[in-house]
Amino acid sequence: MKKLLGFLSSVSLTVSTASSVIACTPIQANVSFEKDYTIGKNLDKSNAKDTSSDPEKHFGFSNFFTLGDSLSDNYGLTTIIKDELGANAKMTGEYKEGFSNGPTAARLVNSALGFSSEEFVTSNIIHKADVTNEKYKDTKVWGKNYSIGGATAFVSDGVAGKLLMGNTGIYKQAQALVQQQVINDKDLFFIEIGGNDLFEMLGNINDYNHQVSVMNQALENIKNAFYTLLNNGARRIVFAAPPKMTIIPRFNKENDEVKKNIERVNKEFDVKISKIVKKINESFGDVILEYNLYLELENILNGFKKEIGNGANTTDALCKSNAFNLGDMDFSNIELNAQIKDENNKGKEDNFFFIDEVHPTKKGHEYVSKILIDIVKEKWKSN
Repeated sequence: MKKLLGFLSSVSLTVSTASSVIACTPIQANVSFEKDYTIGKNLDKSNAKDTSSDPEKHFGFSNFFTLGDSLSDNYGLTTIIKDELGANAKMTGEYKEGFSNGPTAARLVNSALGFSSEEFVTSNIIHKADVTNEKYKDTKVWGKNYSIGGATAFVSDGVAGKLLMGNTGIYKQAQALVQQQVINDKDLFFIEIGGNDLFEMLGNINDYNHQVSVMNQALENIKNAFYTLLNNGARRIVFAAPPKMTIIPRFNKENDEVKKNIERVNKEFDVKISKIVKKINESFGDVILEYNLYLELENILNGFKKEIGNGANTTDALCKSNAFNLGDMDFSNIELNAQIKDENNKGKEDNFFFIDEVHPTKKGHEYVSKILIDIVKEKWKSN
């Protein structure tokens, strides 16, 4: 099997083309917003480890966990490829550990709160415990970053998607965390998901039934992930929904008609995710802080330009990358690579917010991490 079966064509790092979003129709997805206190209660927690720390030493938080996709990935995708397929994969070029040229916002938040960087490593639902923790002298524990590049909320029904990505979705990540980690009410969770679901919808814009199915599944599984954590004791969650897609490099140069149709799907998804968050907060008492990237990305980019000053670039990708065209990848040599574009002078990397068509550079992540640190400290400062 020389080619990777095109399996990463269903890993939704593959983004849609402009022509595929011309004939967009409002999809009007539907999902139940009713509370459910049973989700996640039947999971086997017998092997879960309590790696919490004294909250007084970490700004009032006892632990920090991350769930999501490539925005927070820290060897998550390469590890699941090894765990699931027994294949080796690597990140090269400007990709350092994940889909950026430096630490992600999640990793920076973990460090800013004073938690161990050695423990903030990848884990997934089939991964073996491989982390040392001072509480457990005779056994290993699991890492605290469950994010995986390409992860979605919806579940692909393709063979390739099931082969690799069946264990990476946001609901599976939440289940893995509950089975591997003891949750305390002062633990902090950062969740970001939905971008790849949007790419899937935009890539199938003329298939109304598929669009509706993807959005319904995504909403249902985002809700299920929330309830899985909350029904097992989580009480401090920061959630970042997908950004406004028309201002990322992949789509920001499209014509007005294309952007209008992208916006229609983007907005509906955002509104319904926010409705889920609102309903949960009414039931549990304001436990989810939504950092709405759909509304905030433009402010983030403007703030980044102000901080960087002359030469700041928030519209173009620093690098060319093969992460969006993985169907032809050689199974014996899986390499995710980003190289600085010829027209972008080396030495100017810190001027760019985006490393590729979708992901931030290390400077972009640094800027966002400062915002996240401030809002979580403010939100839970008196608790």
